Amino acid sequence: MTGYLEVSPLGLAVENILFTIAAVAYLLSTAGYLFYIFGKKKLGPWASYLLRFSFLLHTAFLVTRTINAGRIPLVGHFEFGNVFIWACVLFYLWLEWRLQGRDYSVGAFLTPLVVLYLAYLTVAPHLITKINISRAHKPLQPVLQSNWLQIHVSASVLGYACFTLAFAVAIMWLLKTWLHNKAFARNLPEPLILEEYMYRASGIGFLFQSIMIITGAIWADTSWGRYWGWDPKEVWALITWFVFAVYLHARFTRGWRGMRTVMLVIVGWVAMVFTWVGVAWLLTGIHSFG
Repeated sequence: MTGYLEVSPLGLAVENILFTIAAVAYLLSTAGYLFYIFGKKKLGPWASYLLRFSFLLHTAFLVTRTINAGRIPLVGHFEFGNVFIWACVLFYLWLEWRLQGRDYSVGAFLTPLVVLYLAYLTVAPHLITKINISRAHKPLQPVLQSNWLQIHVSASVLGYACFTLAFAVAIMWLLKTWLHNKAFARNLPEPLILEEYMYRASGIGFLFQSIMIITGAIWADTSWGRYWGWDPKEVWALITWFVFAVYLHARFTRGWRGMRTVMLVIVGWVAMVFTWVGVAWLLTGIHSFG
């Protein structure tokens, strides 16, 4: 028993090629969106087409990975990160579809985060020795051989994707407010529109984060005989949930708007990133599955 799954050379080659081309296409689409907000309006639709192409390639990569591994790729930083990135793009493309091509500015802030996440999966391990992200195909550990895996991790992925979209819009709000006289800022939607995007993305993300925590507790009880163990991943997931709960409560019941709500969304995103990245490499817990 080597601890790794046997994958055919052809299957592995197809998987690696699809991932590489998708990553390069994401990078090129990011450049297109950035040119768009700096005045090259004709590049907006082309950046969108390229992002859709990237998304299709990434989808093909995930399907190939599923076939090669004989399971849905949801375990480990490389697999989770790829599904997370895929979900970020999915939610953004849904927003673009709703806007019917009227505005592509959100893409200029969402796609750089996609590239940042990709860099964490691919570049960071070569620069930071403590970060060890394996692309190997591994069988599921016994504790992960449960139907709860798909529900729990899928909810986490979707919640994180929505929080990423909310964070991207929060940064847009800051730039629109601080640089409102600049030509660059005039290409961004009005603050009230951005706040609505941020609110809706946070609300959907909060729903999925709640599902993730609840299903995780049920799964923990069946696996370890307790619902909650104050594991670092559990604690930081709860902190993320709490920050967005405060934001949504303040927005819905107190009518909070503006800087206070934007800062809460940013803090929530930072907590989310620490839950994903920081806990894995800085703290020790039971949520270490490669």
